[in-house]
Amino acid sequence: MLKSYAAIYQKGHLNWLDDIPPQDNMKVIVTFVEAIPQLQAPLFNAQKILQQAWNCLEKKQTIQQIDADIAKMRSEWE
Repeated sequence: MLKSYAAIYQKGHLNWLDDIPPQDNMKVIVTFVEAIPQLQAPLFNAQKILQQAWNCLEKKQTIQQIDADIAKMRSEWE
């Protein structure tokens, strides 16, 4: 069975974005999706992301509100 894992290829290494493959020494197929522009600032501020995540738990939101929050966070990263 094929399973996909997201990563950023940088300086010859894969930096996993989510789950890490459970095994070593596996045959892989690599597909490059898009180039990521060089960032001037750190990739993310962990404290800010955690605060936003916890705030989402405290109030009930619709799917549209959650999608809008995610879009806003993504635009801040770009």
